[in-house]
Amino acid sequence: MKILVTGATGFIGSHLVPKLSTNHQVATLNARTVSNSNTEWHQAVDESDVLIHLAGRAHVSSNNSSTESDIYKIINTELTCVLAERLAKQSSKHIIFVSSAVVFGAVSNPNQPFRTSDIPNPDGPYAESKIEAENAIIKICEKTSLTYTIIRPPLVYGPNVRANFLSMLNWVNAGVPLPLGKTQNLRSLVGIRNLVDLIENCVTNPNASNKTINVSDSHDISTTDLLEMIAGSMNKKSRLIPVPRTILKFGGKLIRKPRAYEGLCESFQLNVSETMEILSWAPPYSIQQEIDETVRWFQTKVKR
Repeated sequence: MKILVTGATGFIGSHLVPKLSTNHQVATLNARTVSNSNTEWHQAVDESDVLIHLAGRAHVSSNNSSTESDIYKIINTELTCVLAERLAKQSSKHIIFVSSAVVFGAVSNPNQPFRTSDIPNPDGPYAESKIEAENAIIKICEKTSLTYTIIRPPLVYGPNVRANFLSMLNWVNAGVPLPLGKTQNLRSLVGIRNLVDLIENCVTNPNASNKTINVSDSHDISTTDLLEMIAGSMNKKSRLIPVPRTILKFGGKLIRKPRAYEGLCESFQLNVSETMEILSWAPPYSIQQEIDETVRWFQTKVKR
C-alpha cells in the first residue's frame, strides 16, 4: 500500500511513519508546500493510495481573537479541503483524517461518554476548524469516489509528548504538592502506540471506510488516579492534597484560566465500544503500559 503522510515530523507522525514503514511504502508531504497556487505536491498525492492527514495547527491557545480563528481555519480547514479535493480527482483513494474529540465540547456529562452520533458542540476556534474540516471531507466524498475515515482522539500521550501531559510529568518528578487529590472525574486518554495501531488498522480495514470513530485506551481515569499512576511508575510518592472542587474552580476563575480547571477536574469521556466493534479492534497496550513507556522516555530526558 502506498501511503502519504502529512505532519510526519509532529508528535503523532514521528511514531506513525516508522510503524507504517515496516509493512507499507510510505512517503511524507510537507504541508507548507500545499496550496492552490502551486502544483509541486500534486504528484505525491496522485501516486498515493491512502493519505493520512495529521498536519495542522495544534490547540495551543485559548485565544479567541479573529486572527487566531483565521489561522486555525486556514491551516486546519482549508488545507484539509485542498488535499481532499486533489485526492478525489483519482479513483479508489482513501483519506484518514486525524481530527480531535474536542469537537464534542470541553466537558462530558457524568457517565455519558460521547458517542460518534452525538451532535458536535465545538467550543472555540480550534474545535470549530476541526469539525469544519470533517464536514468538508464528508461532502467531497459524497460527490466523488473518495472514501474517508475520521478519527477523533482525546489527549494523546507517550514518548516525546509535550504540553499538559509533559507538565504533569514534571510536577510529579519534582515532587510538587498538587491540589488534585479529590478530583473524582473521569477522562479518556489515548497512548500513542494505541493510536498508531488504530490508524494502521484503518489503512487496510474495509470496515473503516466512510466512518467517523472515537479512540482511547478504553480505560477512563481520574486526574488523581492518573497522577498517582505516574508517580508509581516513577517510584515516587505522589503529593496530592484533597482540595474541594469548588475551591479549585474558583481558583481557575481567579487566575483567569478556567480551561485549566476543566482539563484537570471535569470529565471528558469517549465511547469507544463502537470503534472496537466496527473494526474488530482493541487497544493493544493497557494504560499502565503506555504510562510506563512514557515515564521511561521522560526519565532519559531529565537531569537526575
